[in-house]
Amino acid sequence: MASASGVSGRRWAGALGSALTVLLAAGCATMPDSGSPEAVAPPQGAGADQGVQVRVLPMPPRDGLTPAEVLQNFLDASSADEADYKTAKEYLTGDALTTWQPDSGAVVLNSTTLPKPPTDTGTGQTVLTISSHQIGTLDTKHTYHATDDTFTGNFTLVNAAKDAKDGSKEAPAHAQWRIASLPTGLVLDATSFRNAYEQVDRYFLTKPDPQAAGSDLSALVPDPVYVRRRIDPASAAARALAQGASAWLAPAVRSAFDDTRPADTVNTDDPRNPKLQVDGVDCQVSQQQCHQMAAQLYFTLASLTGSGTLDRVTVVSKHGSADLTTAAAKNSPYAPGMLAGSGRGAYVRNAETGQLARLQPIVGTLVPVSGVLGEARLPGALQPTGGTAGPYAVRRDDGAAAVVGGDGKDLYLPGLDDAGKALGPAVITSRAPRPDEGLASPSWDGYGDLFVVDRDPAAPKVLMNRGQVTVTVAMDSLADGQAVDGLRVSSDGTRVALLVRSGTTHTLEIGRIDRAGTAQAPTVAITALRQVAPAQLSDVASVSWADPDTLLVLGKEADGLMQLHYLSTDGSSTLDNALLADNMTVVAASEARTDTVLGDAKDQDHTVYGLFGPAQPQWRIVGKGWALPSYPD
Repeated sequence: MASASGVSGRRWAGALGSALTVLLAAGCATMPDSGSPEAVAPPQGAGADQGVQVRVLPMPPRDGLTPAEVLQNFLDASSADEADYKTAKEYLTGDALTTWQPDSGAVVLNSTTLPKPPTDTGTGQTVLTISSHQIGTLDTKHTYHATDDTFTGNFTLVNAAKDAKDGSKEAPAHAQWRIASLPTGLVLDATSFRNAYEQVDRYFLTKPDPQAAGSDLSALVPDPVYVRRRIDPASAAARALAQGASAWLAPAVRSAFDDTRPADTVNTDDPRNPKLQVDGVDCQVSQQQCHQMAAQLYFTLASLTGSGTLDRVTVVSKHGSADLTTAAAKNSPYAPGMLAGSGRGAYVRNAETGQLARLQPIVGTLVPVSGVLGEARLPGALQPTGGTAGPYAVRRDDGAAAVVGGDGKDLYLPGLDDAGKALGPAVITSRAPRPDEGLASPSWDGYGDLFVVDRDPAAPKVLMNRGQVTVTVAMDSLADGQAVDGLRVSSDGTRVALLVRSGTTHTLEIGRIDRAGTAQAPTVAITALRQVAPAQLSDVASVSWADPDTLLVLGKEADGLMQLHYLSTDGSSTLDNALLADNMTVVAASEARTDTVLGDAKDQDHTVYGLFGPAQPQWRIVGKGWALPSYPD
């Protein structure tokens, strides 16, 4: 893909995959306006754990257990730390051993509590049924799929003891119940799943943009998967990487590992310098491919262990090798988030005049931007209507902004430099009859493509602007009565978070961005929509990318208050950790991880707050009289 003029690669910040960091303490948070500020960072990558891990010691079968006890022991053993599920298999008959495929996937349930044990009828056979709310599944590629369904699984048990049918008083004590038939994959409750598995981001390169002219600029895109926590997770992550991207992400990315044959295990004799042998490629000849493989592997392993545990990751072929050091990873041209923005600060608009200013949250300074948007009195088209400034987005190189006029109908692209003194003509116009039904939520990707929502009730749509060309984005069908009210595009341009309105509430979905056509006639589609927020999150008010694989979401549960949540893009997150944000209407984060989270309270004084403090984060005032905080996006 071609880079927008002036767009620079941003430095990869933060350590992917650190151990659990509880950043958002459940409960209330006060809003003081003084005190020493300290920025709050989101969980670090997909590898951030979500609970206390407990090592499960499987119990082998013994005589005299009831069918319910046998099944419970089997379920426990199937989530234990055994690479070959040896103990779990001892609970199965020979026929069941041929059909049970624990590596084929898993269902994740709220609970695997068993029903009241049935009475043995003396037939030597019984059926136990687990019925529970299903919250997710793992597929054969280790990809998590959030669900909201009911699972029913039958387990047939037979008594293999010689005296199973003799009816003697001693028979129960000699019972040898074994499982003769069962669901194909693993059946886990949510606690066992979190204990036995951990999330890791495997990384793939963006595909060349068929619409772009000039050289290709690829960035690494995270594709979360789950691997068994204590069964050589590094090798499992490398195997998952070699398998290729999930079916959901695959159309938007490519892999340097395609058509190669990586070893099944990563050499971790020196844990800080892991190595992976790869056949089918010559690193002396195909240097770029090998360097891309090293980058994919480095960031994948870093999301698992944290970059602080790595010195170097090496891909070794029969002829030559390629590596990536931790020092070089920060400046890698493929680094995740490299297109996220300049890191020069956030932006806010004056609530009364609409003037745009750059904000440094830590020190609380505000500096009007250069160009027409920084003037004390804006052109009439941009002045707030009814005391409300129009939505805007600053391009990720800080060189221009997309700003919606006060009437909600016109979108302009003025520069943010001394040359941008003229507003220029509108590049997109809506036919909506009212400002609150017009253009909303402009968002740039890292290549300079601008997406915006037109909420016109007569013709709602999403538009993409690239230079002099604006096209309507094809959308996967929404349910009757649903419409897109807002969006945020990932910096790598492959994914988009959508606020979907249903009546008076909003849900959060994520879609894949598919591009085709040419530079002169581009085509764009948002496809494969899937829900991100857990089912209990009944309304979402605002969303922002907080990381290449993480969304910062302002939402509430049914009959609850607005809270902040960090949610994984694969929908596997829970709402265990949250921060009260009841009077917030807009939140803003950046993919830089370390930037301050900002919130717009929309109160009488038009107060903008920042979230400070790593242990017990607190909202603190960073400015009054301003609105709509935003990082370049």
